[in-house]
Amino acid sequence: MKKIISIVGVMVALVLSLTGCMKMDVDVHVASPEKATVSTIVAVDKKLLGGATIDQTLTQMGASEEKLLGNLPEGVVKTPYETADYVGYTLTLKDKSLLELSDMSASIGAKFDLEFRDGLYYFSSTGFGGTDTTTLTESALTVTFPGAITEASAAGEISGNTVTFDLKNSAGELTAIAKGADNTALILSGAFGGLTLLGTVIAVSMMRRPEETEALHA
Repeated sequence: MKKIISIVGVMVALVLSLTGCMKMDVDVHVASPEKATVSTIVAVDKKLLGGATIDQTLTQMGASEEKLLGNLPEGVVKTPYETADYVGYTLTLKDKSLLELSDMSASIGAKFDLEFRDGLYYFSSTGFGGTDTTTLTESALTVTFPGAITEASAAGEISGNTVTFDLKNSAGELTAIAKGADNTALILSGAFGGLTLLGTVIAVSMMRRPEETEALHA
């Protein structure tokens, strides 16, 4: 339990004495080695609030949103989150380098490490399996890379450039390796554009030659 409390302290006051009532989903988007974003949804089952809002529940418990969220890293944006069954917060940290995101990840969700070397992205984290996860109904970690995923640990489900891990039920290290952005289409587009321009220049040149020849013989 200690591990999960340290990661989602935002909602501890609401879930310490409850079972299977909270979800935490982490979504990582990598655009480049210098630009990546992480968003974490931390939400509690509405049924357990008895119709009250989170603010009202926290007040009844002698807590407040400010106390729970006051220690978030600089740059984290908090927005309300609500579905038919859950209510809580989305915590987002945008456009950070891989190193910055790795260093700050534990503060707003699951701890992970991301790096880029030799043209490949390397991701690693640790599943919650084997620890007390009774407060969680679900917890997924999704990572989207700019290029194709070459491999992932057995717990990862790959779909295109995205891999998803079930944090709640996975134990041990969670890893993925992906390629950098595929610029083939852009290169081909540029090459095609260059050939088109060259063809236009040649065509115009050939059209002008008869005119120049006639003018020379006139």
